[in-house]
Amino acid sequence: MEKSLAVAKTLMEIYQERFGENIDEMKTHKLMYFLQRESLIQTDTVLFEEPFYGWKFGPVLLSVRNEFSQNIPFQNVEASENTQTRALINHVLDQFGGMTPWRLSIKSHEEFSWKLSREGLEPSDNGHVKIRIEAMRIDAFNEQRKRRKKVKGDEQYGKNTRCCKTVYSFFQ
Repeated sequence: MEKSLAVAKTLMEIYQERFGENIDEMKTHKLMYFLQRESLIQTDTVLFEEPFYGWKFGPVLLSVRNEFSQNIPFQNVEASENTQTRALINHVLDQFGGMTPWRLSIKSHEEFSWKLSREGLEPSDNGHVKIRIEAMRIDAFNEQRKRRKKVKGDEQYGKNTRCCKTVYSFFQ
């Protein structure tokens, strides 16, 4: 399992290489959320253990938030060398890297896990509720179903149901 800050630094480095610009904080948080969800889809395991919080503009990792408040963010953080993590980052950047931070925020607001973390809060509240990994598994399951519908018969999505096995425990 990876450390969230190592994944964030690797994301920032790959983003810079691919797009020729630095990634901002808001976009980093949202792409980290979609990385975690994609890890659940592909492997049925979390990429990193740190929980997200359901803030008003979408999921936030407190360690990443704190790092961005430093004079030189991520200066003392080692990037991940894991090839699977790097491949996952490239896959997520293929899907979402071209979106603006605000579009990613809106997209994250469509997620069940974020909505669940916002129950009882005003729209302007940052929020203090952790996003439950079980709820993220439901988001992963829903995304997997969408992909299956788009790519009917594709082996990659037709047989990959690992994320589904633990989704139903959320309701028990």
